[in-house]
Amino acid sequence: MVTMNQLFRLLVLVTVCSSLAIAASTTAAPAKKDAPAAPAVDTSKYKTGGCCDKAEKAGKPCAHPCCVKAAKEAKVCEKCNPAAKEAPAPAKEAPAPAKDAPATK
Repeated sequence: MVTMNQLFRLLVLVTVCSSLAIAASTTAAPAKKDAPAAPAVDTSKYKTGGCCDKAEKAGKPCAHPCCVKAAKEAKVCEKCNPAAKEAPAPAKEAPAPAKDAPATK
């Protein structure tokens, strides 16, 4: 037959186990919902109508491998979004007339 002492020990064991189970479930680290956020990319450098521009308008990141690699470095893919070429340098002015040459009207 079961004695009072054995029932008490069983009650203590059940109480301790349930307390540990509750404590473990409440103090567990929250699960990661998403991968760590990628560094911000300057979307103003996207080529209008390009792959990255279309993906951004669809609310998704561009899936091209070259664009994914650039985005991890917080850059814009230069292959798909070439930098705007600088305006050509202004033409040099004509050389000043020589001092010995007569001035023309």
